[in-house]
Amino acid sequence: MSIAHHHPLIREALVRSLARRGEFAVAGHGDVDEVLAWVRDGGRSVVLASRTLPGVGRLLAALKGAEAPAGAPGVPVALLGEAGTARPAAVGLPPGASGYLPEDADASALSHAVHTLASGAAVLPASWIRHTGAAAVRADTRAPGAPLPLSLREREVLVLLGQGLTNQQIGKRLGLGAGTVKSYISAVYTKCGVDNRVQAALFAHGIEVLAA
Repeated sequence: MSIAHHHPLIREALVRSLARRGEFAVAGHGDVDEVLAWVRDGGRSVVLASRTLPGVGRLLAALKGAEAPAGAPGVPVALLGEAGTARPAAVGLPPGASGYLPEDADASALSHAVHTLASGAAVLPASWIRHTGAAAVRADTRAPGAPLPLSLREREVLVLLGQGLTNQQIGKRLGLGAGTVKSYISAVYTKCGVDNRVQAALFAHGIEVLAA
């Protein structure tokens, strides 16, 4: 995957935090032409690009539209920006972007987002989805904007899912048996309107998934 950011300190911090997880190769690029060269050389997984990267519109057009490099159409690009943005109108999500993520997001959240983007789904802050009424995965299972109907224990389980813990680790942390952990996770899935651990982990970080 590629981190495309014109600010070298932010770029390197993101590259290091994701690379340390050891889940995928991470490259850092300072401008659009570097990203496109990386794509042409075979780097065709996911691009996380600063929304203020000079020429980001050209990058989106190149990787999503008719100008795509030979053999490299459909590379998902999510924009990185301010964490406090409350609605799409504040920044605008241009055509071709597969989502929006806060650039100071936890490395675990970014990692989950990369896997989700690679699967063909989109990721957006939960506040955007509630504000626009966009239909998230299984969104009919809860009222938009309503507080999560989770018990205290279910909230604890959700937080640990967001940290990437396994069922065994969750059970050890909370003093619960394997069957009880599975029951709590099932309840979390149902109440949060998610289908799997990755979606639950993203939800724990305030990010929701839109079906492909």
